[in-house]
Amino acid sequence: MRKNLLLFVALIGALLLASCSGGSKSKSVSSVSTVDVKNATEVIKYYNTSLNVLQKMVKEKEINTILGYMEQKGKAPTVLTIAPITISEKDTTALLNPGDCFNAETRLNLQQNYAGLFGSRTQFYANFDTYLSYMKAGKYTEADKLLNVNYQLSTEMSEYKQNIFDILSPFTEQAEQVLLADNPLKEQIMTIRKMTSTMQSIINLYARKPVFEGARIDHKLIELKKQLDAARKLPVVAGHDNEMKTFQDFLSQVDVFVNKVQKAREKGEYTDADYEMLTSAYETSII
Repeated sequence: MRKNLLLFVALIGALLLASCSGGSKSKSVSSVSTVDVKNATEVIKYYNTSLNVLQKMVKEKEINTILGYMEQKGKAPTVLTIAPITISEKDTTALLNPGDCFNAETRLNLQQNYAGLFGSRTQFYANFDTYLSYMKAGKYTEADKLLNVNYQLSTEMSEYKQNIFDILSPFTEQAEQVLLADNPLKEQIMTIRKMTSTMQSIINLYARKPVFEGARIDHKLIELKKQLDAARKLPVVAGHDNEMKTFQDFLSQVDVFVNKVQKAREKGEYTDADYEMLTSAYETSII
């Protein structure tokens, strides 16, 4: 099922970007203006770049490993050297300069959130390097102060990441409506994208330290349940039996994810074990 779902989700990128191939236009976009298709394609490209970069930039487990080490005040085993993944200059430039496919206010919001994310991330890792040097020099008071700063920076990174997804969500949905106009699997493809985005948000919120974001997790969980209920009511698309089976398998995995979130939520605090449980359930659903 995992391989089939990966191929099914891959249809999103293939179908959405087909409109910018430069070849003959298909009937599925014949009723949509060239300008609308171009703008929608640019939105999807920006969204895909954001998704790729954010997954690399903000690794919740790594951030919490660093915070956990700092919490131990040097009593834990030495952590392996951790260096933040380098993001290409091309991607950085593209994300800091969203195109005219977005309105002026949205472009500014994206620029501010990405600039804030890049800055917080750089400072977080720089603080950890400084923390290690303080501990080595026996400057424990100075080292302790950096823990609270990095708590704040980790929260900022998580918030910037969530803001970016929230800003892009309505534009991505509009772009999908344009580029998948007459595709018979449109509703299923859009539903997969929406639900995977909501699951990402839940994991992002769950991983925050030191404050447990219970209320916000509950809100996103309610949203995911509503999306799941709506997805189950979608009509079967005739002639696409394999895709429909894959889609139903996906919904079953989302249901598993919901149950695991509820179990983790009941504890009211973050644990590495439950984080691994949630990320495993999420990855099983989309891979």
